[in-house]
Formats: sequence, C-alpha cells, structure tokens
Amino acid sequence: MLRQIERRGAVEMARRQAQVCGQIFRYAVATGVAEYDPAPSLRGALRPTPRGHHAAITPDELPEFLRILAKNEVHMSPPTRTLTRLMLLVFVRTSELTETPWSEIDLDNEEWVIPWQRMKMGKRKINPRKVDHHVFLPRQGWALLRELHAVTDGSKYLFPNRNDHERPASNWGILAALKRMGYTGRMTGHGFRSLAMGVIKERLGYRHEVVDRQLSHQSGDTYGEAYDRAEFKEERKKMMQQYADYLDAVASDQAATRGHQALRLD
Repeated sequence: MLRQIERRGAVEMARRQAQVCGQIFRYAVATGVAEYDPAPSLRGALRPTPRGHHAAITPDELPEFLRILAKNEVHMSPPTRTLTRLMLLVFVRTSELTETPWSEIDLDNEEWVIPWQRMKMGKRKINPRKVDHHVFLPRQGWALLRELHAVTDGSKYLFPNRNDHERPASNWGILAALKRMGYTGRMTGHGFRSLAMGVIKERLGYRHEVVDRQLSHQSGDTYGEAYDRAEFKEERKKMMQQYADYLDAVASDQAATRGHQALRLD
C-alpha cells in the first residue's frame, strides 16, 4: 500500500501513512487483535523525503509576476486579493498572517505586534524565543488593512475561515491564487520571504541583519544573537516603505511598457 503512494511521487504522504499504520497496529496489539506492529521494520525501506528550499521567484522575475498578479486580481475575492498583496508587501510567514486576529492590529496608531507565542521560534518546546515581533507595514499595507477591515471586521480574524468566522482561514488561499496565476512549483507563500530578501539586499542595498530581523530569523552564533537583540526599528520602517515603493515603481514600469506596446499595435 505504501509503495503505491510512493510510486505516484507522494513520498512525504507515504511516510505519514506509515506512522498512521503504526498507530493502528499498536492499538491492535494492545487490544489483542494483532501480535506485533510491522511499521518499525519498514524504517529505511521507504524513500526519504526530499529536502530543499521553498519555491520562490528571483528579483529578475518580479516584473512578470506583478504583471500576471494585476491581470488575475479581478478573479480573486477581496480577502484573497488582500492576502496576496500583503504577503508580497510584508512577507511574514503565511500562517502568521492568516491567523492574525484583529485584536493585534491598531489601525489608529498603525501598529502591529505579533505575540511571541504565535511566532515560529516561540512555539519551540525547548528554549522558545520569547520576543514579540514588530511588523512594520508601509503606507500601502495599512491602506490594504483598512480596506480589509471594512470586509471582515465582524470576524475575529483578518482572514476568517469561509465556513466558521471564529476560525482563521487556511494557507490554501494563497496557494490557490498562485496556482491560478500559473506559479505552481515556482512560487509559494514562503517564497515571498525569499523574494523580499533578494530585492531588499540586491536592489535596495540593505544589510543582511536588518532584513533578517524583519523576517524574524534567529541567528545561530553569538555575534548574530547580539543583532537579534537589536530591533533596528527605525531602519526597518524606512526599509519597508522603500521596498513597497520599489514594488510600485516596477509595476508602473510594467504598465507603461504595456501601454507603449498597445499604442504600437494600434
């Protein structure tokens, strides 16, 4: 059965199903229905799960991505459109955005602080990082949140589940939008983080540690830890606005190019 799952390329699914089978057999042994659990003997027999980076486009591919995004936004629901734009602008982890409650957002003072308990490093069972994360939005990001507030203000979350507004939406919304745009296998929700780091470092010239702090990464060395304790708040605010303005400039260049091409065709 597990080989059949492997043959269709779902290696990780085969591994998970082996774990489920092990749970079933262990219950069967405990209840006297089976004599042993065969799952442990399969360790090493299944193909290992391939490891790699999340798919992400490069800064050079950004103009084309923005063109296709603008073309497809008319087919997206307002929340999905805002979710995609915010992922591009703010590049927090996908779950950190989809699971954000309105209680974290201060629209009047334009502040968004994610409690450490919701952060990836804060969820570790051993030595969790108990540092709240300040998300600095550019003015374009706050404009999107105000538009979204008019749509989902009655819900607990910025992006509520379609069937239960007391639960957050899943990560599938952003994946579905990327699939509709033709970016399956080329871009993921996590890929926005890689894209932003590339643009900010290569095009805008910011230091790695400043971008890293906005990404809420934690360094593994003593020197990096010292930078982790620094917030770089003012520099990050400036950086985020410059990044948003850069995206607008690239999109404007694309629109101007399309307009010139249309004139030539006429």
